[in-house]
Amino acid sequence: MTTESDTKRKKYAEVDRISNLPDLLLCHILSFLPTKQSVATTILSTRWKPLWTMVPVLDFEDIKRQNQDDVAESNDGMTFTHFVWRVYALRKPIHVKKLKLQFHNRSVVDPIYVRTWISYAIGHHLEELRLYLLGNLSQPIELPQSFYNSESLKVLRLDGEVLLNCPSFVHFPNLKHLFLGFGIKYANDDCFRRLISCSSHLKNLFVFSDPKDKNVRFKLDINAPILKYLFLWGRDCQDYLLENVTNVVKAYIYLLGHRQNDEHENYGHCILKLLRAIPNVQTLTLHFTKGLSFAFTYDIPKFNNLRLLELRVSCCEWQLLPKFLESAPNLENLFLKKVNTEGPHESCWTEPPHVPKCLTSHLQSFYFLGFRSLDHELELVKYILNNAKVLKTMGIQTGLSDFEENFLILKKLPEFPRCSLTCRLEFSTVYPPSLSLSLTVSDSSQPSLLLGSSKETMAQYPPSNRSPDTKSGL
Repeated sequence: MTTESDTKRKKYAEVDRISNLPDLLLCHILSFLPTKQSVATTILSTRWKPLWTMVPVLDFEDIKRQNQDDVAESNDGMTFTHFVWRVYALRKPIHVKKLKLQFHNRSVVDPIYVRTWISYAIGHHLEELRLYLLGNLSQPIELPQSFYNSESLKVLRLDGEVLLNCPSFVHFPNLKHLFLGFGIKYANDDCFRRLISCSSHLKNLFVFSDPKDKNVRFKLDINAPILKYLFLWGRDCQDYLLENVTNVVKAYIYLLGHRQNDEHENYGHCILKLLRAIPNVQTLTLHFTKGLSFAFTYDIPKFNNLRLLELRVSCCEWQLLPKFLESAPNLENLFLKKVNTEGPHESCWTEPPHVPKCLTSHLQSFYFLGFRSLDHELELVKYILNNAKVLKTMGIQTGLSDFEENFLILKKLPEFPRCSLTCRLEFSTVYPPSLSLSLTVSDSSQPSLLLGSSKETMAQYPPSNRSPDTKSGL
């Protein structure tokens, strides 16, 4: 006997509710798929056959496997280049909101074709361009001249074999997000500066440069008055010139070292010059494999708006920490990460003459990664615990592989006096077997030992800045 509910279920099962959605909504759904998958939906029904031609996103990726020839063909016998041309020929003449071209190491694509595909998209009011040109190209792809006068472009990401050859007139009035990855070539020394200065609405800038590229040694001049997010990776500080970037609120500066012929005093002054260019920064990550200690003798600028500071340094490269504490009165979150724990271990911590204001009224969390229980490291932890009145979390992650050493540290840390009544101590190890501990000030002096993943106690680290794509559309 068929019930009324069974009848309703059967009725709904027979209705293709997705296909009944408006074209605009279906095209929006298809825009999240690679174009090849979007085209494949034509086999679903007659309703779906024309939809892919109205999708405003073109997303092409040429994937080659290890056992494939350079000119690989898809299951339907169509090469990647042929497929792209067919899509361009059959799609409706509508706006192109986004174009993504991604070639891998075994891809073989004619640069003329790539320029033509880009020119077509720009002529159809392109808003977002992403190029990942990592293929087997005969020469770098030189972007078409029409690219440099794109009034609709808002997001630009370039990776790989791309040649920027800026003409005398460059105009990007709506460009807000710019990502320049590894492998980018510049036709002349002035091209980078012109690209930045002619993007009057630029808010997010990511610049990766290969320190091994000896052909690019000119200064990267950054003049962006409304820039909010700045990400620099790869070269030493003397390769950057920051001008008119005082509105930056989030900065990630990752520099691999300094030139061998540079004097320490000059390099230290160079680091301070970078820091003085961003006085209003709220979130700051500094990663120096070499050279940060050279700025130790200088007075760093005041960072009244700084709320989160992350120092990623080699051993004995964090002498600036006391000065940062004194210069950031409103600091709330502090992260110290030692990325190389095998080097020399001279003292890196000097107690400030006065307790910094941030400790007495603002600092809420402190994380120390790469902790080895050295004397100066223990002194730093003691100082923070003893003076941070509103501290909520002290996180320690060791870089030691010896179980007994880790266990001794785990037993020692809860014995340190804590000024904050709400402070929670979190301890974890990198190497197995993992030890983890979470202990509040009201707990007993003998902590309980937990065996398990260290990821649980350190899940909050780092709270931001991990990826250049974060909150940027890139």
